[in-house]
Amino acid sequence: MHAALRLHGELRPLRDPTLIAAFAGWTDVGGSAVATIQHLVEQWNATELADIDPEPFYDFTVQRPRVRLKDGERVLDWPSNRFYLAQPEGADRDFVLLAGVEPSLRWQTFTDVIADLMREVGASTSVMLNAHPGSVPHTRPTTVNLSASHPDFEQIFGLQSPASRYQGPVGIVSVLNLHHRSQEWRNALLSAVVPHYLTLGPNPNVAIALVQLLDRAFHTSTSIEPLNERAREYEEQVREMMERSSEAADYVRQLEEQYDSSQSPLPDPGEGGPAQDTELPSSEDLIGDLERFLRERREGDA
Repeated sequence: MHAALRLHGELRPLRDPTLIAAFAGWTDVGGSAVATIQHLVEQWNATELADIDPEPFYDFTVQRPRVRLKDGERVLDWPSNRFYLAQPEGADRDFVLLAGVEPSLRWQTFTDVIADLMREVGASTSVMLNAHPGSVPHTRPTTVNLSASHPDFEQIFGLQSPASRYQGPVGIVSVLNLHHRSQEWRNALLSAVVPHYLTLGPNPNVAIALVQLLDRAFHTSTSIEPLNERAREYEEQVREMMERSSEAADYVRQLEEQYDSSQSPLPDPGEGGPAQDTELPSSEDLIGDLERFLRERREGDA
């Protein structure tokens, strides 16, 4: 087993386990996919299984540790990649949940560390989650695209998996996907599209869509009421901004018209890269205003 893998308990073979993973960074704009994993950890009563030593994999001038107060003492939080064991009620398998941060160094070694843990617990199936920006309005259902190694993933998720024609830079999710497929493991990617003007923080509607797809696929029953509550608050904040800015409201109406009239597949984002926006009027100032407004609202609530 790799020396960078730090165990929090005994690793043992599990019951037909599946790895479900997401990584903050380039392939998870706003942190919505990682928020989905965190929701599953809470709702499935998952327990810590292991984590990855951050020292070999991060340039700490880029991914800086953060300091916070805990019981009056200053403590450091380093970039974390933490595995959890989940055995949700009614499921016919176990799950290893991984909430992580895209590394900046030694990606091949990082991939090997994750593969080592999968072998130890007997996992040969993985599902990666990500979220990328696209020209979609927040007033329409969240679009989720599927990329899969085997055609039966289309049936269990209820989504089509077209062959990807993307060529270009990729994130750690793509590296993991291709490595797992090279091992002849079963692998799928669920990639949610988020409104490109609302990427400051986690979008609870993305988490709701991803959790519901995972429930469909693995016959679990996961409460989404906490996410529904966050979605109501989130939508109220966005509604308030739209009422204050006629420019923002007009821009969203353009996106709605484009979405409703097109109904064609979104540009292929590959297996981890951000989607390319279709042609719309320049909106950099608008996006900045929206993000500043949401940031101020969150800081005020805090």
